[in-house]
Amino acid sequence: MHLDCYCCKTHPLKPTKLDYALPALRCEACQGTYLDLLTYRTWLENNLANIEQEKMAQENTGDKTVAIDALTNSEGALICQRCSKFMLKYRINNEQDNTINVCHTCDDVWLDQGEWELLKLLKIQDKLTQVMGEPWQQELRNQEREQAFKKRYQQLLGEDFEQVEAFATWLHNHPKKSEIQHYLSAFKPIA
Repeated sequence: MHLDCYCCKTHPLKPTKLDYALPALRCEACQGTYLDLLTYRTWLENNLANIEQEKMAQENTGDKTVAIDALTNSEGALICQRCSKFMLKYRINNEQDNTINVCHTCDDVWLDQGEWELLKLLKIQDKLTQVMGEPWQQELRNQEREQAFKKRYQQLLGEDFEQVEAFATWLHNHPKKSEIQHYLSAFKPIA
């Protein structure tokens, strides 16, 4: 199958192998990678034990030195080179701007330069299909809302925020939480 780069659009994709001989196609110009999800799922089934061992070894040694020489993220919408439809973008997490580009018609993924290495660094190279699922994306939206809520109150409360947060954590874990909340809502200082 001949495909041109999803990003550059002019360079042909060449066969390559990712970890544990995962077949993919790569653009030599931008280093983006095309991945067929059917192939990925089969590869995952056959290599899950190896991936888990690699992740445990990384945790046990504390090795977080997966080098990402260059990490790019395609800004605009990409067009699937197989069916000419727009690809959907799925956020990986809330710390990086990188997104995974997916064509649900063809069941294909486009990873920009360094994104496979990023997935490995985050230890989610075996969760590619979950990343594009609604539960994963909903959790990211929930985290984003929580971060915005916290940031708003940090701005409102200023230097008192840490003390309020410590109290809120203490209260949340207290066995008589509801009684304390009731007391606080009815509390009237003695003049």
